[in-house]
Amino acid sequence: MILAPSRMAAVTASMNSIWHDTDGLIGLIDQHLRWYPSMEPCDVYKLLYQGVLGPGHAVVDESTFRKRLLAEFDSLDAHQAGRLLERVRPDGLLLRINLRPFKSGKGDLESLIGACLSASGQQWGDVEELRSAWNTFCGLCSEGRWPGFGLASVSAFSVWLEAQGYPAVHHSPAYNSLYQPSYRLTAKTALSVLPSASLADSP
Repeated sequence: MILAPSRMAAVTASMNSIWHDTDGLIGLIDQHLRWYPSMEPCDVYKLLYQGVLGPGHAVVDESTFRKRLLAEFDSLDAHQAGRLLERVRPDGLLLRINLRPFKSGKGDLESLIGACLSASGQQWGDVEELRSAWNTFCGLCSEGRWPGFGLASVSAFSVWLEAQGYPAVHHSPAYNSLYQPSYRLTAKTALSVLPSASLADSP
């Protein structure tokens, strides 16, 4: 179905407005901190980057994306531990699909590839929204909302982000070591086409 321009604008405005909802932002970060208590400022930024801008940065081209995903998927030990799905936006419209439980649940990899590529082609948000969301996070840190994040490290990272134009980043070494992340991003609307029984735990 093709949305009329007025309807498309309304949908876009609705999606964008979530980043001006402080409670929603707090809820999103709090949830990830419960899952990953050793998150560092760059891990929070990566979460916000993915939620605001979507997965487009991770898809250089379809062939490269496919080859990298197939190689990573083949190297993983399938196991049941961990969540299959994790929201990266307050509205839950964009999700991380963790590959280990997806593999364990016999998820169809070709369907996942198609869903990821489709999500990468959608328009999610822009750098100004990302800057706004990050600044809200920084302000909340200065108010003591998350004492585990040192103000000096948050400030230093903010200076670097501004100088670099808010780029894509990797997870912190600590996050990678402790949690061994292996996931891809896809839209919640794509879950119906991913034949894995464990998709029932959708956020």
